[in-house]
Amino acid sequence: MTAYLSARKINKSFLFGGNKIGILSELDFDICEGEFVSILGSSGCGKSTLLELFAGITRPDNGSILLCGDDITGQSGHLGYMPQEDLLFPWLSTEQNVLLPARIKKRDLAQARAEIKRLLPVFGLENHSKLLPYQLSGGLKQRVALLRTYMTGSHLLLLDEPFASLDAITRLQMQEWLLRIKEKLELTIILVTHDISEAIKLSDRIELMDKSPGRFIKTYSLSQDLKNNPTEFEMLKKEIVARL
Repeated sequence: MTAYLSARKINKSFLFGGNKIGILSELDFDICEGEFVSILGSSGCGKSTLLELFAGITRPDNGSILLCGDDITGQSGHLGYMPQEDLLFPWLSTEQNVLLPARIKKRDLAQARAEIKRLLPVFGLENHSKLLPYQLSGGLKQRVALLRTYMTGSHLLLLDEPFASLDAITRLQMQEWLLRIKEKLELTIILVTHDISEAIKLSDRIELMDKSPGRFIKTYSLSQDLKNNPTEFEMLKKEIVARL
């Protein structure tokens, strides 16, 4: 299949105390339309930096990022990016927060509001459209943040540990919900997570990163049979832990 998003020979470094420290090294990546790919790796290996490069928040030192074959290296606005914190504006309602991408991109606001009205029930937010963030639970805030990310217009979403701050029960509920949303809206998702079980449960494929400077060292393709088999599930978890 033709890659939806590709990265080729990505290198990235930062200056720390006057020294140049490599974060990513000669990294290649591909994801096809409709895939759910999780990126696993130890803290500091460059997972979040890679998402920021895909989102165009920062540029690689060298290498290229291609979307449907077009070079988008260093360009923002092409992909939906959701950082670890929900970053909802506390003085704006759910509907107003979700409308922000349309305002920024100067889209037709009447059309955007109509789309939001259609999507609120899909995201389980139809009864929360007028509420402010402080009136929402953690799970509902993440739903709002994800809907706002979707309203960027991209069907490829970059999710950086979106459920890390949630309690265990809410996190499990949100994982199931995310899978339903992905299928309903025909999304392509790249998820950065530290949770191995979450990655196995949600993903079609896991890409495992080595320690800094980050590079991919192992690919795991995941079948539904493996996910449904507790013994194979736990064996894979142990193997991944041993490689981290």
